[in-house]
Amino acid sequence: MKLDININRNDANNDVMVARLVGRLDANTSPEFNGKLESLTRDFAEIQVDLSQLEYMSSAGLRAILLAKKWADRENIKFKVVNPKEEVDEVFSMTGFNRFVDIVHIGQEDEEGELQDSLGGFYPLRPIQRWMMDTHFQKANSTMMNEGGLAKLDDSIDMERLAGAINDTLAAHDIFRCRILFHPETGEISQRFDGTLSKVRIESLSEAEFEKRKLELKKPYQIIDRPLFRIYLIITPSGKYLYVDFYHVIMDGVATALLFFRELDNRYLGKPVKQPPYSYAEYIKEECAKPKNEAGAAYWHKMLTDFDESKHLPPSDKNEGSWNFNAHFATLQNIKKNFLKETKCPEHIFLLGAMMLAIAKSTGSRNAIMSYVHNGRTTRAEMRLMGLMLIQIPVRYDFDKDISVGYFLEDLERLVAEGFQYRDCLETVYNEGLEDECATFILQKGNIMGNVSGEFPLCGTVAIIQDLPQNKASAVENSLDIHVVCEDDGSYRLKLEYDASRYSEGMMERFATLVDEMIKGLQEKDKSVLELLS
Repeated sequence: MKLDININRNDANNDVMVARLVGRLDANTSPEFNGKLESLTRDFAEIQVDLSQLEYMSSAGLRAILLAKKWADRENIKFKVVNPKEEVDEVFSMTGFNRFVDIVHIGQEDEEGELQDSLGGFYPLRPIQRWMMDTHFQKANSTMMNEGGLAKLDDSIDMERLAGAINDTLAAHDIFRCRILFHPETGEISQRFDGTLSKVRIESLSEAEFEKRKLELKKPYQIIDRPLFRIYLIITPSGKYLYVDFYHVIMDGVATALLFFRELDNRYLGKPVKQPPYSYAEYIKEECAKPKNEAGAAYWHKMLTDFDESKHLPPSDKNEGSWNFNAHFATLQNIKKNFLKETKCPEHIFLLGAMMLAIAKSTGSRNAIMSYVHNGRTTRAEMRLMGLMLIQIPVRYDFDKDISVGYFLEDLERLVAEGFQYRDCLETVYNEGLEDECATFILQKGNIMGNVSGEFPLCGTVAIIQDLPQNKASAVENSLDIHVVCEDDGSYRLKLEYDASRYSEGMMERFATLVDEMIKGLQEKDKSVLELLS
C-alpha cells in the first residue's frame, strides 16, 4: 500500500501547516515524506503531522518522524504529531516515542459539529471539582488541595529509567494536560485537556538548594492556566528523592496512591500497562450527555433538609469562638482482624453503620445523618480511570423500629446503593451546601495516618516518606471528619479530625470509645439495634 501525502494550511490558523498521511509509513514511503516536508517554504510557525488515516508505522517510519522533528527544530518550527490511530499510537507508547515528539489528539467534529475528542474544547467542571474549587476559594492560601509528598528513594533506583517511566505515565492520560480556564463566552471556570507537558528531568542539588526546593511542599497552586501538578526527581549528596504532588481538583487519593504509582511501577519494571477504555474528558462528556434527573434533587432535599447539629453531631462541650483544627487517634480494639473477611457485610457498610450508631447514641437521637466519602469508582472501567472521581454520598437512617443488627446492615447497604443511583444529582447538594455541617466518614487503606514517616513499595524497592506537609490553613472547617484506616497488618485505626473550638480532646476520646462499643455490638447480627442505642 502506498502513502498519500496532503499538505495544506490549517483553515483556522494560517501559521499552521497540516500534513495528512494516508496509508503506510515504512522504508519505502519514508523518503518521500521527508523530502516533501523539507521542500516546503518556511513561512509558517507550526507543522502538524496528521496520522488519523495512517494504517501502519514501521521502525523506518518512526525514524522518518524523528528526522522530520529534527528538521523542524533546525528551522525553528513547532512540530506535532496529531490524532494517531490506535494501532499507531500503541507503537508510540510501546517505544516511548512520546518522550521525543509531542503527540496530541486534537478535537474532530462529529455530524452535529460537536467536539468528540478529549482535547477539543472547553469542558465543565464536574460537581465535585467545582465544590472543591469553591471550597479552596474560601482560603486561597490553603494547601489542603495539595495531594502529595516527598520520598527518599533506594540507592539502586535508576533515575533515568524512573524519569522515563514518569514521563510516559503523564503522557498516557489527558488529566495531566488539564488546564483550568475561564470560558471565553460564558465566563464559567472550565477545563481543557490540551496543556503542554514539560518533561520531568533529573536535578542535582546541594543540600542548601534541596532545603529551598522543599518549600514547594508548602505552596498552594496558582490554578488558572497553570500546571496542576509538581513532580521533581532530585539527587543530593544525601541521596535520591522523588517529589510528587497533584492539585486535588484533578486527582484523588486512589488516583494518586494507587493508579499513578502502580502504572509508574509497571513502566519502570517493563510490565504491561493496561489503559482505561476512555479518557477523563470523555468521561465528563458522557456525564454531560445524561438527562437531568429531577427525582435525584428531590431525593437529596428530602434526606438532608432537616439536618440539625444538636441531633446529628456529637454534643459540643466547648464554645471558644472561631474554628480550630485538631485530631485524635485511637486503635479500634473491638474489631477482629478476620471478622469482615468471614462476614458477608462489606467493610465500608459495617464501619459506616458503627459511626452512625455512635452519633445517634451520643446525641440521644433516633436518626443519624452522615456524609460518606467514596472514591467514586463503581465500574471496572472507572477503577482504572486517572483523575478526580471522588464523591460524597449523604446517608440518613431512622432508628424508629426495633430491628436486628443484621437487618440494619443490609438495609444500610441498600440505602447507600440507592444514593449511588442519584450521584449524578449531587450538584444540588454541593451548590446548596446541604451537607456542609454533616460529619463525614472516610475509609482508607494504608499505614500512614497523616504522619511524616512511613514507607511504600516503589519500582521493586522501598521508598521512605520524608514529608507529608500538614495544612497551615485548612480550606474546610468541618466539625467532625471520621477516618478509619485499615492498616497493612489488618488492624484498624480511628482518626477524628475535629473543630477544637467545639470539642475537647476528652470529648473526642469518649466518642472514639463509643465507636468501639458500636463496632463490638454490630458483630452480633441478632442483637437489637435499639438495645445498642439504649
